[in-house]
Amino acid sequence: PCRFLICLGSTNACEKTSFMFLRQELPVRLSNIMKEINLLPDRLLSTPSVQLVQSWYIQSLLDILEFYTKNADDHTVLSGFTDALITIRNRHNDVVPTMAQGVIEYKESFGEDHMTSQNVQYFLDRFYMSRISIRMLINQHSKCGESDRLPSTLPFQEETLKQL
Repeated sequence: PCRFLICLGSTNACEKTSFMFLRQELPVRLSNIMKEINLLPDRLLSTPSVQLVQSWYIQSLLDILEFYTKNADDHTVLSGFTDALITIRNRHNDVVPTMAQGVIEYKESFGEDHMTSQNVQYFLDRFYMSRISIRMLINQHSKCGESDRLPSTLPFQEETLKQL
């Protein structure tokens, strides 16, 4: 994935290349997040806010999977994919405060214990890092579709690509 990101930032990157990568990569990343959400304590998982976040991830996975076998040469497909990614990004805008609300709901209902708090914090750290990486990929793809050529995003890009 790191090599792909550097290449995606190059001057010959295109929406089709990004589409072909993301239609495979995003389902994996979303599935991993969903698996980790399902490992939360049942009482936290059952809070309305965490249920809402979980439903957003399920819907986003379903949205991406619609493109799994679509033709990458079809400009309508590429445009639809970009629109779907923007919808997904917007759907997830409130994930952080909603998940925080879920933790508050849990603590208000069941109190706090040190071990559970540590485990939940570990989950949240991983969850938010995964979320950041997905949003970065979506934003990169969105920019890819804006023009035939991406602006240079890395000052050392030419040299880095030569080394790869």
